[in-house]
Amino acid sequence: MQTSEQQIIIIDDKIVTPLKDVLNSIDPSLPRESKDSSISISQSLDVLFPEQQYDDKSIQKAKEILGKTAFEYSKEQLEEVVAEIQYLVTSWLDDYERSILGSRTLSEFLHERGGS
Repeated sequence: MQTSEQQIIIIDDKIVTPLKDVLNSIDPSLPRESKDSSISISQSLDVLFPEQQYDDKSIQKAKEILGKTAFEYSKEQLEEVVAEIQYLVTSWLDDYERSILGSRTLSEFLHERGGS
């Protein structure tokens, strides 16, 4: 069995390094890998999937709601919190709709009826 450190090295060699090569071929403006600087995985994913980047408006709104507490978190942490809360709200709303509409959500109910 491999140690955790060996597994990390293998993952880095098999996944992260090829990902950096692909990203550099897609967007040559990205910094080339060197001993001093390399792109992070989150930066790589942002380049590959720009539509998945969080809207700054939602982060700004979260900062307004949290007030002084928001300064305790980084932008990435706030993005994660916003995503988790959005997921929870959506799942709670789906559960509530299923309890009222007989195991279907409103969108499922409307879809069956031919609505959008």
